[in-house]
Amino acid sequence: MMVSQTTITLNQPAEAVRADFQEKGYHLVKGALSRGRILEIREFLLEEFNRKFPGEDLNEANVIFNYTGLYPQLIDVIANERIVAALKIILGEDYVLMPPASCIRNSFWDLHTDVTTMASQGFPIGERPDFTGVAIGTYLQDSSEQGGGMFVVPGTHKLKKDPLVRQKQLLKGIGVPFLPRMLRKLSGNRFPRYEDFSAFERGGIDLQHEMGDTLILDMRLLHRGSKPQPGVARTDTKLGIFNLAAARGDGKLITYWLDYLYSPNYHASDVLQEGRNAAPLKKAAKEAGFTAL
Repeated sequence: MMVSQTTITLNQPAEAVRADFQEKGYHLVKGALSRGRILEIREFLLEEFNRKFPGEDLNEANVIFNYTGLYPQLIDVIANERIVAALKIILGEDYVLMPPASCIRNSFWDLHTDVTTMASQGFPIGERPDFTGVAIGTYLQDSSEQGGGMFVVPGTHKLKKDPLVRQKQLLKGIGVPFLPRMLRKLSGNRFPRYEDFSAFERGGIDLQHEMGDTLILDMRLLHRGSKPQPGVARTDTKLGIFNLAAARGDGKLITYWLDYLYSPNYHASDVLQEGRNAAPLKKAAKEAGFTAL
């Protein structure tokens, strides 16, 4: 699957932006925030991560949940004019920002979709005909040979089913047929290699971006963090800020999603139930013309 990495600016017709997103499953918003503002945010978050997670490991992901409640001064990351304009083009005027909001340090997780875990837990949200969920990611560094951004497989949001649900179940030993199970046992889990996701990465590309750009992607799209180029040693800290949003529609999708988020299945449900300090975000959202939950 060969797809050129073109970036449509918000100066072009809304129809072109929407069509580009629907075809590829992602849209890169250039210059959502200024480089100076991103440097301020990066410096602040480096201090916060070092305080909360001392002894940084460049190969270990650390997550700060509920950043919009903990750090209201960072709400402009998701409520700025260019991001709101892009989301209204993609989702419609009446879109909803969902509760999950996180800052992540040094994430290089395996290929996944943002609905894979939900589907494996009995919430196949991505298969709903009314599904419109998007992830919004702002990286606080330029993409480089060390990684720093996102690897995507364009067009995979159109697949009828998430292809990774079965693969991840097999990786956990769930539903492995007898013969492959014996082969795994005899080979020390070397064959079959359920850890190998390379077959699902065919046609994928590392997106090139600059500090201040924001990526909006369909949550069903196959993606992962960009990895360092072969032979390149990592020395720099990688930071990203992430939110989720969807079109309101008739409200049924939002209700279904909230049922999951407040259930024990969601890994950060306790954060949502402990008091999120959501008032500053809701106020900023109202002023910007969208709804935040």
